[in-house]
Amino acid sequence: MKRKMMWAASAAALALGQHGAAIAADDSASSEAVIVTPLSLVNTTDLEFGTLLAGPTAGTVIINPNNDARSTTGGVTAAGAGGSAAQFWTYGGPRQFIFVTRGPLPVLDRVGGGGSMNVSQLTLNGSVFRYLNSAGLLDLRVGGTLQVGANQAPGTYEGDFQITVTYF
Repeated sequence: MKRKMMWAASAAALALGQHGAAIAADDSASSEAVIVTPLSLVNTTDLEFGTLLAGPTAGTVIINPNNDARSTTGGVTAAGAGGSAAQFWTYGGPRQFIFVTRGPLPVLDRVGGGGSMNVSQLTLNGSVFRYLNSAGLLDLRVGGTLQVGANQAPGTYEGDFQITVTYF
């Protein structure tokens, strides 16, 4: 055991000797934690329609809330990987009954102006009436249908939507 340790130390010394002085590099990263209280709803993933190519005819992009599958219709082509349903975690009592509702359908506005697209439907990964599991949790996912215009202006489009969970 002693020989192996001494050999490793010698190998390290040789490696440093061949390349000059040791150089240190550092970087930083962020970390985050969210502590939830009972009867709370936390958004962990946003609804993403992904990167798209708009054609000479209008079309749609659909995100399936059950499996994040992305499909297109009309003159819209999906470009590369991308697209995901929004994910919310709701926390309440074990087997608690809940009712899920949404606010108005969102409009996605082009960052910097000059265009918008409507979300014509928001879909859930289950019924609007549900029971939380035995731990009091529910993985709630929201997909949707985005209306893309013919020759839609290129750019990044953003918008917000609201989900409400009523606990009984």
